[in-house]
Amino acid sequence: MRRLTIIFLMILVGILIFSADTIKIFMIPKFTGAPYFVATEKGAKKAVEELKALGLPIDFLYTGSSVANTEEEIRIISNLLEQNPDALIVSANDEDALVPVLKKAKQKGIVVVTYDADVSDPTARDYFVNQASFDAIGAVLIDLVAKNVKPDANIAIVSADPNAANQNRWIEAMKRRMKEKYPKMKLLTIKYGYDRPAESFQAAQDIINAYPNVDAIIAPTSVAFPMVAEAVVKAGLKGKIYVTGLATPNDMRKYVKMGVVQDVVLWNPVDLGYLSVYVANAAVRGMISKVDGTEYVCGGKLGLYKVYDELEGKKSVVLLGPPFIFTIDNIDQFNF
Repeated sequence: MRRLTIIFLMILVGILIFSADTIKIFMIPKFTGAPYFVATEKGAKKAVEELKALGLPIDFLYTGSSVANTEEEIRIISNLLEQNPDALIVSANDEDALVPVLKKAKQKGIVVVTYDADVSDPTARDYFVNQASFDAIGAVLIDLVAKNVKPDANIAIVSADPNAANQNRWIEAMKRRMKEKYPKMKLLTIKYGYDRPAESFQAAQDIINAYPNVDAIIAPTSVAFPMVAEAVVKAGLKGKIYVTGLATPNDMRKYVKMGVVQDVVLWNPVDLGYLSVYVANAAVRGMISKVDGTEYVCGGKLGLYKVYDELEGKKSVVLLGPPFIFTIDNIDQFNF
């Protein structure tokens, strides 16, 4: 612990005495406008302000498609490369499809940091800022169903799309948790809403109509979760189908207060955006410290972070922290 404290102080001193040129960092979310990504933008801009005050100026741009569209994300990134940024911070719509354009960025000497959703090839980026471990998120979602419904519940999932990397990893983690701890719990079906409200609502309705025995619906996507809750309300099944998933407290506050949703799982997306900028800035400026073969990066007010050589099959990972559960008792304490 003392060694980590010394490392942290050394990094802070380095920041304070560092005289630096302005660098360009561009942040590209899966899509703009969603409260979740608006929150990450807020955190990113806060980090930019702090670093500027410390003499580390950043020319920051937050841009992306208004809808979740892989081809559009690739086009936007390709165009941004012409502006020669020092770093890209990217949330990938498709873990495979973005690999070529990000490799092109790296070939140009651009630092690439993925956040929220990684790409499949670690050589296409430098670091992945992961919001929480996949296993931890999958476990908490299934544990909530077992606790609030029953260990042998019939569940269904409304996900983003079949190629959504994060959702697929979380679903696999859910399946493992069921097999290991709740072998009688049954997964009835997985439907996809393609991160569009209307299609997510329809997917939930299809589940309700096709599976009258469904006990719980899990939506591991911030777009689908409120739409699943709305579908349960419209079907008059409040209190009969347990609904949980991943979303911001602002998205779900209405449904929590209505009693349709008891538990909202997430992390702090403001902190995720904030930490991602600190990691990108440190990578560009050569301010990531290495001690006994392990890298450490300063996360500003969040503290010192270890860079994992490998975590859950991913290389060069900075882990924000454990998942958090918002309930009726604490949801009004948060505004994002």
